[in-house]
Amino acid sequence: MKNLGLIVGLLSILVLASCGEEESERQAGDVIWRKGAPTIVPSHGPVPKKLIVKDLRAGKGAVLVDGKTGSFRFKSFDYRTGQGYEDWWDRPFVTGFGKGESLDAWETGLKGMRVGGRRELIVPIKEAYGGVPVVYVIELVDLS
Repeated sequence: MKNLGLIVGLLSILVLASCGEEESERQAGDVIWRKGAPTIVPSHGPVPKKLIVKDLRAGKGAVLVDGKTGSFRFKSFDYRTGQGYEDWWDRPFVTGFGKGESLDAWETGLKGMRVGGRRELIVPIKEAYGGVPVVYVIELVDLS
């Protein structure tokens, strides 16, 4: 019985130690999933000068192209602080594409995305609202 307690204690230390390493390996802008919703690792370094597009999960459905209307779940964050701005993760946000209805960064960064896919867009200051670099984590739910 004494050995069992020792083993459990050692395993606990190993698990906690590995969690700490994982946190330190994350990079600025990386997406972290908590309770099924995204958050990001804030950045203290330079802001990207160009739009960065990262596929987080490939979708298997229809492809987003100009002229389509998309239904999305998304959250936006301040790139530097990680503070959340907009939260449409629990309800659909609907916008058209190719008609100037959505943000330029979305028009560029979401083209070719498939329904069911998730993408991260890191929007530089020159393309963001209010001169604040923004990170969007977006899931394409449906197209019409």
